[in-house]
Amino acid sequence: MLSPTLAEDRPRAADPEPKAVRGTSGLPSAVSGLASAVLLWVAFPPIGWSWLAWVALAPLFLQIVSVRSRASLYFGAWAGGMAFWLLSIHWVRLTDETAWLAWMVMALALSVWWPGFLALARLAVLRLRLPVMIAAPVLWVGLEFIRAYVLTGFPWYYLAHSQHRVLPLIQIADFAGALGLSFLIALVNAWWVDLLTLPLLRPTDRGPRLTRAQVIRLTALVVLLGATIGYGTYRLASARFRPGPRLALLQSNIIQRYKMSAGPEELIAIYRRLINRALRSPGRPDLIVWPETSYPYGYVEIDPGLAPAEFARQVTRLAGKRTMEDWRAWKVAVARQLHSWTDEIGVPMLVGAVTYDFRRDGPSKFNSAILFTPGAEAIQSYHKVHLVPFGEYVPLVESLPWLTVLTPYRGTQVPNLTFGRAASWFQLGPYRLAAAICFEDTVPQAVRRLFRGDGGNRQPDLVLNLSNDGWFHGSSEHDMHLATSVFRAVENRVPLARAVNTGISALIDGNGRILDALPKLTEGVLSKTVQLDDRTSLYSAWGDWLGLSCLAVSIGLLPLALARDLLARLRS
Repeated sequence: MLSPTLAEDRPRAADPEPKAVRGTSGLPSAVSGLASAVLLWVAFPPIGWSWLAWVALAPLFLQIVSVRSRASLYFGAWAGGMAFWLLSIHWVRLTDETAWLAWMVMALALSVWWPGFLALARLAVLRLRLPVMIAAPVLWVGLEFIRAYVLTGFPWYYLAHSQHRVLPLIQIADFAGALGLSFLIALVNAWWVDLLTLPLLRPTDRGPRLTRAQVIRLTALVVLLGATIGYGTYRLASARFRPGPRLALLQSNIIQRYKMSAGPEELIAIYRRLINRALRSPGRPDLIVWPETSYPYGYVEIDPGLAPAEFARQVTRLAGKRTMEDWRAWKVAVARQLHSWTDEIGVPMLVGAVTYDFRRDGPSKFNSAILFTPGAEAIQSYHKVHLVPFGEYVPLVESLPWLTVLTPYRGTQVPNLTFGRAASWFQLGPYRLAAAICFEDTVPQAVRRLFRGDGGNRQPDLVLNLSNDGWFHGSSEHDMHLATSVFRAVENRVPLARAVNTGISALIDGNGRILDALPKLTEGVLSKTVQLDDRTSLYSAWGDWLGLSCLAVSIGLLPLALARDLLARLRS
C-alpha cells in the first residue's frame, strides 16, 4: 500500500486545475468505467467496430482528473475492467460445463489492470504533473506489456488488435510491435480528455485562437498519426513477394468433446478424407499441414541407450497400464503408419501430435509438430515451448490439487505436458519453416524466439501455426486468435499459415493481409501458394523495446513521487 501522503492523489490547492474536472465529477465513476468497457468490447470481434477503439477509453481516462472520491473512482474502474473481461473472454466458459468458475477467476484477475492503471495515472498526472497525453499511453502500454508475461502471458485484446484489418496502421508493428499501435490508440483517447478538460481557446486581437497547450497536443497527434499512416502506406507499396511452397492446410470440424471420446480410427478417417481432398485440389501441395494434436495415437520416442530398468520405471510413472513391450510395439506401429502414409501420397506432412519421449534424464510428454518426408526415415520435430497454464499444465498442482477445478479436465485427464526445451526449425527443400503451436502465435516473444535462435543465421521463410480451437464452439475466440496472429506476421515480416481444428485456418502475408481463410466450424482444405517476404524487421532484432521502456517509466513513478515529497519537505 502507498503511504497516506503518497496515496493522496488529489490536486493541491496551488496546482492549476483543469477547467472541466468539476463537470466530469457529475458522471458516476461506475458509469464511466462501464461505458469504456462496452465501447472497447464492441471494437473487437465479434462486432468489430474498430473505430470505436479510438474513443472507447476516454470515459475511463476522464477519471484520471476527476474530483470524485478515490473509492468511487477505483470501484468504477474495477467495474469497467470486470465487465470488459467478462464480455471478452466469455468463450472460456465454453470449454466445459464447469468452466464458468475459470471464466470468473480469469476475468477477476484481469480486471485489476484497470484500477491499477487509474491509480498510477492519477499519481503521474495529479502529483507529478505529467500531461494525460503522456501518462495514459505510457502506463497503458506498460501494463499491456506485463500481461504478455504473467503466468506465461495472456497478450490478447491489446488495443492494437482491434485494428488488425486496417493495413496502413498495423505496419508500424515491424519496429514497435503491436504495442506501438496500442500506444497510438491510447494517445488519441487521452487527447479527448485534454480536449475536454484543458482551456480550448484564448482571446487575441484577431479573435479566439486555440491555446498553446491545445496547439502542441494537436500538432503532436497529427504528426504521429500522419507518420504512422505514411509509413504504413510506404511499406505496403514497396513490398515485393515471391512464390514459395504450396500448402494444403487441413481444417477438421471436431469439437473437443467428440475428440476426447471418439475412437482413434474415426478421427484418422476424417484426416484421410481431408488429405484425399487436398490431393485432388488443383495444384499439387508441397506440404500438408495437420492441426494441433490431431493425430490421435501420439508419437513415441525411446532413447536406444535407456537402461531397461529405468525404462520400466518411466513407463510406470508416465502411464502405468502399459508395459515396456506395449510402448515399443506402439512406437513401431505409429512410425510405420505415418511413414507409409507419407510415402503413399508422396507429399511431406507436418503432423500435430503428442510425443511420448523416454530419455535417460526422465520421460517427457510434448505437444509437437512432426515433419514426415516421403522416402526418409528421419523426422524433424518441434516441441511446444510456451505451454498454456490450466490448459496444458496446472501450476502448483502437486501442492494445490484443488486448482484442477479451473481446468476442463478431471481425474487422470489432468494435463501434464512438458515444456519444449528450445526453438527449432524444419527444412523443406530450399525452405526453412518454423512452427508455433496453439496459442504460441498470440505471444509476441514466443514467435520472435524463432527469429533469434541459431545465432540469427537465417530467418524462417514461413511460420506455421497448428491449433486446436475445438474447445470454443464457434465463439469470438476464433476471430481474436486470428486477429492476434496477424501482428506476428507484420512484426517479423513473414508469411504465417494456420491449420486449425474448427477454424479459422488462414494464410497471412508479411503485410498482415489475410489472403484467404476458411469459415469456422466447417471441414475443409485451404490450398494456397505462400507469398514469401524477403524483408527483415527491427522488431525481430530489438523485440518489445517500447513495452520495456513504458514499463520502466511506470515502475519509476513511485520512487519519483517519493523523491519529490522528500525534496518538498527539505525545502520547507
